[in-house]
Amino acid sequence: MMDQTHIGYTSWRDPATNIMPAVREIAPPAAPALGVAAEGSGAAWPAVPSLRLPAFEPLGQASAYIDVFDRGAAPLAWTARADQPWIALDTASGTTDTSHRIAVSVRWDQVPRGAAPGRVTITAADGQTATVEVPLRHADARDLPAGVFVETGGAVAIEAEHYARAQAAPGREWLRVPGLGRTLSGMTTLPADATPLAPGDGMRLEYDVYLFEPGKVNVQATLAPTLKFRPGAGLRYAVSIDDEPPRIVDVHADESERHWERIVSDGVAQFTTGHEVRAAGKHTLKFWALDSGLVLQRLVIDAGGLKPSYLGPQESPRTSAR
Repeated sequence: MMDQTHIGYTSWRDPATNIMPAVREIAPPAAPALGVAAEGSGAAWPAVPSLRLPAFEPLGQASAYIDVFDRGAAPLAWTARADQPWIALDTASGTTDTSHRIAVSVRWDQVPRGAAPGRVTITAADGQTATVEVPLRHADARDLPAGVFVETGGAVAIEAEHYARAQAAPGREWLRVPGLGRTLSGMTTLPADATPLAPGDGMRLEYDVYLFEPGKVNVQATLAPTLKFRPGAGLRYAVSIDDEPPRIVDVHADESERHWERIVSDGVAQFTTGHEVRAAGKHTLKFWALDSGLVLQRLVIDAGGLKPSYLGPQESPRTSAR
């Protein structure tokens, strides 16, 4: 359809002439008019009474943005003011006839313990004001253990090769495959034709993580897609957190054509297991290799904040090892 010379499709048959869609013009007011939008929201002021930025975390994103835009024909003069000294704005005032983006960041060394959310107020020359909330999340969690991947945005994302410890069964080893996969690399086991293992045989990768809340979490494992190249049961791996019994996953349990089409088109196979975290703090995520032929690319712990995306979240920050 995109190759046809005419526009105005209403069915599969291309029209003989161009059919223009209905067009109407909107005339902005002659005077300047304030408009404000905030990162993470599809709405804008004045359509909504107040706005809210994504929550800032000590090891999360460095900055967020506020867009100030003019809804009128004449240039708009505005000022921006934060109500807390720990809120940093890269621009405090300006004049625009289109839009201007303000970068908002947090000076964590100035945030007091138990700090409440702050606010940024945008004021136009005619007195119109819009308020944007600057929330904080886990603001007091700054003395973290060394060498842990820290939950940010309600999730922990880890590339497979960034393990803390690799345990191998006798006569076997772990192999890093650089450049394999969507994001960084893959981890697999040798020899490739080895007999199946049980979790008790200890073939596993361990990742140290820090979670801020107890409760139920899901662990998403991203693997390279593979055929079931031997008769019998499918290839298996297992996941556990701390000392809980490993959750075993058969990657070939779904033999439907729809599943096969999805993993072929995506170039990865993703599986999810459910777990219970009994307390906030440091935990050990374990990936158990039970069958040879599987290639792990990354692991994501969804603690309630994982958002849908094709590649998944960026790898979580990791505290320095002492």
